[in-house]
Amino acid sequence: MSELNLDDLEGATIPSLLRQRLATRPDQVGFSEKRSGAWRDLTWDDYARRIAGVSQSLVDNGLQPGDSVALMGDVSLEWVIAYMAVINAGGVAVGIYFTSSVAELDYFLDDSGSTFIFVGCQKELDTVLRTEYVDKLKNIVVLDADTPPANQVIGLACFATPVEDHVGLLQRQAEAARPDQIASIVYTSGTTARPKGALLTHRSLIEGVGTLRGVCPALFRERQRVVVHLPLSHVVGMGQGIVLPLVSELRPYFGESSAEFAETIQEVKPTYWMAPPRFYQRYAAQIAAIVAGGDARQRAAYRLAMSVARKALKDRAGSGEGKPLLQSLFNTCYKEVFLPLLARFGLDQLKYPYTASAPMPADVMRLWQTWGVNLKECYGQTELVGTNASQMRDWSKPGSIGEPIGDPRWQTRVAEDGEMLVSGPGLFVGYLNKPEETREALTDGWLHTGDMVKVNEDGLLALIDRKKEIINTSGGKSISPAQIENEIRQSPYISEAAVCGDGRKYLVALIEVDSTTMMAWAKQRIEGLTRYADLCACESVIRLIEGELAKANQKLAQVEQIKCFKILHEELSVENGVMTPTRKKRRKNIETRYKNLIDSMYDDEEERLIRQAER
Repeated sequence: MSELNLDDLEGATIPSLLRQRLATRPDQVGFSEKRSGAWRDLTWDDYARRIAGVSQSLVDNGLQPGDSVALMGDVSLEWVIAYMAVINAGGVAVGIYFTSSVAELDYFLDDSGSTFIFVGCQKELDTVLRTEYVDKLKNIVVLDADTPPANQVIGLACFATPVEDHVGLLQRQAEAARPDQIASIVYTSGTTARPKGALLTHRSLIEGVGTLRGVCPALFRERQRVVVHLPLSHVVGMGQGIVLPLVSELRPYFGESSAEFAETIQEVKPTYWMAPPRFYQRYAAQIAAIVAGGDARQRAAYRLAMSVARKALKDRAGSGEGKPLLQSLFNTCYKEVFLPLLARFGLDQLKYPYTASAPMPADVMRLWQTWGVNLKECYGQTELVGTNASQMRDWSKPGSIGEPIGDPRWQTRVAEDGEMLVSGPGLFVGYLNKPEETREALTDGWLHTGDMVKVNEDGLLALIDRKKEIINTSGGKSISPAQIENEIRQSPYISEAAVCGDGRKYLVALIEVDSTTMMAWAKQRIEGLTRYADLCACESVIRLIEGELAKANQKLAQVEQIKCFKILHEELSVENGVMTPTRKKRRKNIETRYKNLIDSMYDDEEERLIRQAER
């Protein structure tokens, strides 16, 4: 069997790609994982053997072609192996976020009709056992080896069946698979309603990640390292940890847990990274804190390096290569000042950094580029798996998602109302059990992304907002909250903002202050401050944030300006139900959870008079 032809993925399936890797690269290391403090490598042959063992056991225990199998757990290589085993056995892999509640899990299991579930550890097992659906499951397989067997519960090591001829088994599975068979169900974030299960075929997964060939060709030319820390139940984590290794030169690294991703990145020193803006923002804040904490000589050296770097970035962004002398000066600054800072976090070998899922604050992106990190922004969503638009040019200007990819099979256009539409070979094929939502999303082969874009003067696409997240004020103004939030997040002291005002007279904002920079600032001025929650009532902190919002308001139209704000006593998170695992806001949940806080920012005198007149 010859090496994979990237120009011809027409008939490929996930099992056929695994079989191809096994035939052409059996002894090549495909994956690395850290367990009990030590790194260990897995060759493609090792990987295939483990997949075959779990796959065979699923069939032996009653899995039928087309049956759904749920997977719920933290990022791990075992999760990946279980996922691959389900698909190779002819099943449909259903990824579930490991932070899901009992009620949410019950919904996912019932909606997908799952017959088995793989869970990461005791915590997820306890959640499964509390669902009403639990008795419908044939087996609950725990990926954690320390979990003792009981009733339908069994550990992965005990569940897997030794397979003598793993090559033959995988060959038969590859021959049975078809490109248009459903391979996976990925539940969307559900920012406005209950999550929808996006149906992804083998073709969807393969052609979706294949869009990166035009975005980051280096992934397909030479070996690259990536730390997998985003949920594997989401298409970004799935792409990086499962599908891309089958078609590219990307080698995934799995740390002890996703919570320890910072340590993992320090050790692995990734060369490629796709992450939401929040991760880049937090790292930037941490680097900035180190700079601020340096001695006078170090701060002076940093200021000098930044003065050179800003000129060099402007020069590179304008001409592409830049003036030799200026770039030589920058190279010295990079080596002596910026590189050591990046190295402290394991980011000194990051050649191909990308961000997606939310608009990147311009100042944050420009800062990374000034430091010599060639950060680019692109667009993607569950329903198209990969990307249809990306910044292609090095040192791209912040504020856009770039241009449509060059593959002629993928087309992007802007509808009359500003919604971005996409067509291509890797689109999802519908939402599970939701025909009406499917018809709304897919029309004549075009995916209605639900995202509003505009075409800038330079021809690049700029993301404005979600179509259904436009705020309509009581004055009849339609306003994009995401654009305003992006402007507010330019402040180094603000990590997140939630703009509210639908049906109201004016806009207000809930502010999440940056725990690193804000706490460092406050501790220098206020004695006894130890907790994040203390910041929301601190008068000097409130005055500082007031000034930061005043700066943002100067850049906004009058109807877009924030008239009042409150600092939250807690961070916006998945755990408190107001953010999705990919850092998108659940706006209805925000309005519900913080209703009293939001209401307190409005003068209700007019409403009171109206209610009084109605009596």
